[in-house]
Amino acid sequence: MNLYEIMRSAGGGDAFAALAKQCGLSEEEIEKAVAAFLPAFSVGLKRNTADPFGFMELMRQLALGGYAQAYRSPGWAFGAGRREGEDALAFLFGSPEAGRAVAEQAAVFTGLAQEKLKDLLPALTAMMLGGLARQSAAANPMLDAMLKGFRAGDGGAAPAGKGPLDRYEEEQDRAAGETSGADLARMQEQMMQAGLAAFQTGTAAWQQAMGEMMKSGGAPPGAAASGVGASGRDLFGEMFEPGVRLSEAYRKEMEALLDRFAASPARK
Repeated sequence: MNLYEIMRSAGGGDAFAALAKQCGLSEEEIEKAVAAFLPAFSVGLKRNTADPFGFMELMRQLALGGYAQAYRSPGWAFGAGRREGEDALAFLFGSPEAGRAVAEQAAVFTGLAQEKLKDLLPALTAMMLGGLARQSAAANPMLDAMLKGFRAGDGGAAPAGKGPLDRYEEEQDRAAGETSGADLARMQEQMMQAGLAAFQTGTAAWQQAMGEMMKSGGAPPGAAASGVGASGRDLFGEMFEPGVRLSEAYRKEMEALLDRFAASPARK
Protein backbone atom coordinates (compact mmCIF):
# COMPACT_ATOMS: atom_id res chain seq x y z
CA MET A 1 0.00 0.00 0.00
CA ASN A 2 1.39 3.40 -0.99
CA LEU A 3 0.80 6.86 0.49
CA TYR A 4 -2.13 7.66 -1.80
CA GLU A 5 -3.89 4.43 -0.89
CA ILE A 6 -3.22 5.07 2.80
CA MET A 7 -4.77 8.53 2.54
CA ARG A 8 -7.70 7.24 0.52
CA SER A 9 -8.50 4.61 3.14
CA ALA A 10 -8.58 7.06 6.09
CA GLY A 11 -11.89 7.52 7.86
CA GLY A 12 -13.13 4.18 6.60
CA GLY A 13 -12.67 5.36 3.02
CA ASP A 14 -14.68 8.56 3.58
CA ALA A 15 -11.80 10.91 4.38
CA PHE A 16 -11.96 13.14 1.33
CA ALA A 17 -15.70 13.69 1.70
CA ALA A 18 -15.35 14.45 5.41
CA LEU A 19 -12.58 16.98 4.82
CA ALA A 20 -14.50 18.59 1.94
CA LYS A 21 -17.33 19.43 4.35
CA GLN A 22 -14.89 20.83 6.91
CA CYS A 23 -12.82 23.12 4.71
CA GLY A 24 -15.19 24.28 2.00
CA LEU A 25 -13.68 22.43 -0.95
CA SER A 26 -15.19 19.77 -3.17
CA GLU A 27 -14.20 16.14 -2.79
CA GLU A 28 -12.40 16.35 -6.13
CA GLU A 29 -10.43 19.37 -4.91
CA ILE A 30 -9.43 17.51 -1.74
CA GLU A 31 -8.17 14.63 -3.87
CA LYS A 32 -6.19 17.06 -6.03
CA ALA A 33 -4.66 18.66 -2.91
CA VAL A 34 -3.70 15.28 -1.45
CA ALA A 35 -2.00 14.26 -4.70
CA ALA A 36 -0.06 17.54 -4.75
CA PHE A 37 1.22 17.04 -1.19
CA LEU A 38 2.27 13.40 -1.58
CA PRO A 39 5.69 14.04 -3.21
CA ALA A 40 6.64 16.25 -0.25
CA PHE A 41 5.39 13.63 2.22
CA SER A 42 7.47 10.99 0.47
CA VAL A 43 10.63 13.12 0.49
CA GLY A 44 10.17 14.06 4.15
CA LEU A 45 9.68 10.48 5.27
CA LYS A 46 12.65 9.13 3.33
CA ARG A 47 15.04 11.86 4.47
CA ASN A 48 14.00 11.82 8.12
CA THR A 49 14.46 8.05 8.36
CA ALA A 50 17.65 7.71 6.32
CA ASP A 51 19.57 6.57 9.43
CA PRO A 52 18.62 4.33 12.39
CA PHE A 53 18.13 7.24 14.77
CA GLY A 54 15.72 8.99 12.41
CA PHE A 55 13.89 5.73 11.86
CA MET A 56 13.54 5.21 15.61
CA GLU A 57 12.14 8.71 16.00
CA LEU A 58 9.52 8.00 13.35
CA MET A 59 8.53 4.80 15.16
CA ARG A 60 8.30 6.72 18.44
CA GLN A 61 6.09 9.31 16.77
CA LEU A 62 3.83 6.62 15.32
CA ALA A 63 3.63 4.77 18.64
CA LEU A 64 3.04 7.67 21.00
CA GLY A 65 1.43 10.38 18.90
CA GLY A 66 -2.30 11.05 18.57
CA TYR A 67 -2.23 10.29 14.87
CA ALA A 68 -4.39 7.17 15.00
CA GLN A 69 -7.43 9.29 15.82
CA ALA A 70 -6.64 11.62 12.92
CA TYR A 71 -6.60 8.61 10.61
CA ARG A 72 -9.89 7.28 11.98
CA SER A 73 -11.63 10.68 12.08
CA PRO A 74 -10.33 13.13 9.46
CA GLY A 75 -12.85 15.76 10.58
CA TRP A 76 -11.31 15.71 14.06
CA ALA A 77 -7.86 16.17 12.54
CA PHE A 78 -9.02 19.32 10.77
CA GLY A 79 -10.61 20.75 13.93
CA ALA A 80 -9.83 19.73 17.51
CA GLY A 81 -6.85 17.65 16.46
CA ARG A 82 -5.00 20.47 14.73
CA ARG A 83 -2.21 20.35 17.34
CA GLU A 84 -1.42 16.79 16.29
CA GLY A 85 -1.20 18.00 12.72
CA GLU A 86 1.19 20.80 13.62
CA ASP A 87 3.38 18.29 15.49
CA ALA A 88 3.32 16.00 12.46
CA LEU A 89 4.41 18.87 10.19
CA ALA A 90 7.24 19.77 12.56
CA PHE A 91 8.52 16.20 12.44
CA LEU A 92 8.17 15.83 8.69
CA PHE A 93 9.52 19.17 7.46
CA GLY A 94 11.34 20.63 10.47
CA SER A 95 9.80 24.11 10.51
CA PRO A 96 6.46 25.90 10.03
CA GLU A 97 8.07 27.88 7.20
CA ALA A 98 8.80 24.71 5.27
CA GLY A 99 5.21 23.54 5.68
CA ARG A 100 3.89 26.85 4.41
CA ALA A 101 6.23 26.72 1.43
CA VAL A 102 4.99 23.22 0.58
CA ALA A 103 1.39 24.48 0.67
CA GLU A 104 2.27 27.45 -1.54
CA GLN A 105 3.97 25.19 -4.08
CA ALA A 106 0.95 22.89 -4.12
CA ALA A 107 -1.35 25.88 -4.62
CA VAL A 108 0.58 26.95 -7.71
CA PHE A 109 0.38 23.41 -9.09
CA THR A 110 -3.32 22.81 -8.36
CA GLY A 111 -4.77 26.29 -8.76
CA LEU A 112 -6.41 25.96 -5.33
CA ALA A 113 -6.32 28.80 -2.79
CA GLN A 114 -3.12 28.91 -0.73
CA GLU A 115 -4.97 29.58 2.53
CA LYS A 116 -7.20 26.55 2.00
CA LEU A 117 -4.18 24.33 1.45
CA LYS A 118 -2.31 25.76 4.45
CA ASP A 119 -5.32 24.95 6.63
CA LEU A 120 -5.63 21.48 5.16
CA LEU A 121 -1.97 20.42 5.31
CA PRO A 122 -1.68 19.74 9.10
CA ALA A 123 -4.75 17.48 9.06
CA LEU A 124 -3.48 15.53 6.06
CA THR A 125 -0.04 15.11 7.63
CA ALA A 126 -1.51 13.74 10.87
CA MET A 127 -3.77 11.41 8.89
CA MET A 128 -0.80 10.17 6.89
CA LEU A 129 1.22 9.30 10.00
CA GLY A 130 -1.79 7.57 11.56
CA GLY A 131 -2.25 5.53 8.41
CA LEU A 132 1.42 4.61 8.34
CA ALA A 133 1.19 3.34 11.92
CA ARG A 134 -1.82 1.18 11.12
CA GLN A 135 -0.61 -0.19 7.81
CA SER A 136 2.95 -0.85 8.96
CA ALA A 137 1.73 -2.80 11.98
CA ALA A 138 -0.55 -4.87 9.75
CA ALA A 139 2.02 -5.45 6.99
CA ASN A 140 5.27 -6.08 8.86
CA PRO A 141 5.57 -8.04 12.14
CA MET A 142 8.89 -6.36 12.88
CA LEU A 143 7.39 -2.87 12.65
CA ASP A 144 4.44 -4.01 14.76
CA ALA A 145 6.87 -5.30 17.41
CA MET A 146 8.72 -1.97 17.40
CA LEU A 147 5.52 0.03 17.86
CA LYS A 148 4.49 -2.17 20.77
CA GLY A 149 7.97 -1.89 22.25
CA PHE A 150 7.93 1.90 22.19
CA ARG A 151 4.45 1.99 23.74
CA ALA A 152 5.43 -0.43 26.49
CA GLY A 153 8.79 1.27 27.05
CA ASP A 154 7.11 4.54 27.96
CA GLY A 155 5.63 2.78 30.99
CA GLY A 156 2.94 5.40 31.46
CA ALA A 157 5.38 7.59 33.39
CA ALA A 158 5.24 10.49 30.95
CA PRO A 159 2.30 12.41 29.47
CA ALA A 160 0.89 11.16 26.16
CA GLY A 161 3.33 11.73 23.36
CA LYS A 162 6.39 11.86 25.64
CA GLY A 163 9.26 9.47 25.13
CA PRO A 164 12.67 9.07 26.75
CA LEU A 165 14.29 11.63 24.47
CA ASP A 166 11.62 14.17 25.45
CA ARG A 167 12.31 13.53 29.12
CA TYR A 168 16.03 14.06 28.54
CA GLU A 169 15.34 17.41 26.88
CA GLU A 170 13.04 18.40 29.74
CA GLU A 171 15.82 17.61 32.19
CA GLN A 172 18.13 19.92 30.26
CA ASP A 173 15.55 22.72 30.22
CA ARG A 174 14.88 22.37 33.93
CA ALA A 175 18.56 22.39 34.79
CA ALA A 176 19.17 25.46 32.67
CA GLY A 177 16.99 27.47 35.05
CA GLU A 178 18.93 26.43 38.15
CA THR A 179 22.08 28.38 38.95
CA SER A 180 23.23 26.96 42.28
CA GLY A 181 26.92 26.05 42.03
CA ALA A 182 26.53 23.46 44.79
CA ASP A 183 23.95 21.54 42.73
CA LEU A 184 25.65 21.91 39.36
CA ALA A 185 27.64 18.65 39.50
CA ARG A 186 24.59 16.71 40.67
CA MET A 187 22.42 18.12 37.88
CA GLN A 188 25.03 17.38 35.24
CA GLU A 189 25.25 13.79 36.45
CA GLN A 190 21.47 13.44 36.36
CA MET A 191 21.31 14.82 32.83
CA MET A 192 24.03 12.44 31.69
CA GLN A 193 22.12 9.53 33.21
CA ALA A 194 18.89 10.67 31.56
CA GLY A 195 20.63 10.98 28.20
CA LEU A 196 22.20 7.55 28.55
CA ALA A 197 18.82 6.04 29.45
CA ALA A 198 17.25 7.64 26.37
CA PHE A 199 20.01 6.32 24.12
CA GLN A 200 19.87 2.83 25.63
CA THR A 201 16.07 2.68 25.32
CA GLY A 202 16.18 3.59 21.65
CA THR A 203 19.11 1.30 20.89
CA ALA A 204 17.47 -1.62 22.67
CA ALA A 205 14.24 -1.12 20.74
CA TRP A 206 16.16 -0.99 17.48
CA GLN A 207 18.25 -4.06 18.26
CA GLN A 208 15.24 -6.07 19.41
CA ALA A 209 13.30 -5.17 16.27
CA MET A 210 16.25 -6.06 14.07
CA GLY A 211 16.62 -9.37 15.89
CA GLU A 212 12.97 -10.20 15.24
CA MET A 213 13.33 -9.26 11.60
CA MET A 214 16.42 -11.43 11.15
CA LYS A 215 14.69 -14.41 12.83
CA SER A 216 11.77 -14.09 10.44
CA GLY A 217 14.04 -13.78 7.42
CA GLY A 218 12.73 -10.32 6.69
CA ALA A 219 16.00 -8.43 6.30
CA PRO A 220 15.52 -5.57 3.84
CA PRO A 221 17.45 -5.72 0.56
CA GLY A 222 20.76 -3.91 0.81
CA ALA A 223 20.69 -3.59 4.59
CA ALA A 224 23.72 -4.60 6.60
CA ALA A 225 23.56 -8.01 8.23
CA SER A 226 23.42 -6.37 11.66
CA GLY A 227 20.48 -4.19 10.64
CA VAL A 228 22.38 -1.00 11.40
CA GLY A 229 22.34 0.06 7.75
CA ALA A 230 18.57 -0.25 7.42
CA SER A 231 16.59 2.91 6.72
CA GLY A 232 12.91 3.75 6.82
CA ARG A 233 12.79 3.42 3.06
CA ASP A 234 14.17 -0.13 3.33
CA LEU A 235 11.68 -1.17 5.97
CA PHE A 236 8.51 0.65 4.89
CA GLY A 237 9.07 0.06 1.18
CA GLU A 238 6.11 1.06 -0.98
CA MET A 239 4.39 2.78 1.94
CA PHE A 240 6.82 5.69 1.50
CA GLU A 241 6.00 6.08 -2.21
CA PRO A 242 3.48 8.73 -3.39
CA GLY A 243 1.40 6.33 -5.45
CA VAL A 244 0.26 9.05 -7.87
CA ARG A 245 1.72 10.03 -11.22
CA LEU A 246 2.48 13.74 -11.36
CA SER A 247 4.77 15.69 -13.65
CA GLU A 248 8.48 15.08 -13.12
CA ALA A 249 9.05 18.84 -13.13
CA TYR A 250 6.67 19.32 -10.19
CA ARG A 251 8.27 16.48 -8.22
CA LYS A 252 11.72 18.01 -8.72
CA GLU A 253 10.48 21.47 -7.75
CA MET A 254 9.05 20.12 -4.49
CA GLU A 255 12.24 18.21 -3.75
CA ALA A 256 14.38 21.30 -4.46
CA LEU A 257 12.16 23.38 -2.17
CA LEU A 258 12.70 20.94 0.71
CA ASP A 259 16.43 20.88 -0.10
CA ARG A 260 16.59 24.62 0.53
CA PHE A 261 14.89 24.32 3.91
CA ALA A 262 17.03 21.33 4.91
CA ALA A 263 20.15 23.42 4.25
CA SER A 264 18.82 26.47 6.09
CA PRO A 265 20.37 27.31 9.50
CA ALA A 266 16.84 27.90 10.78
CA ARG A 267 16.23 24.16 10.62
CA LYS A 268 19.23 23.32 12.78
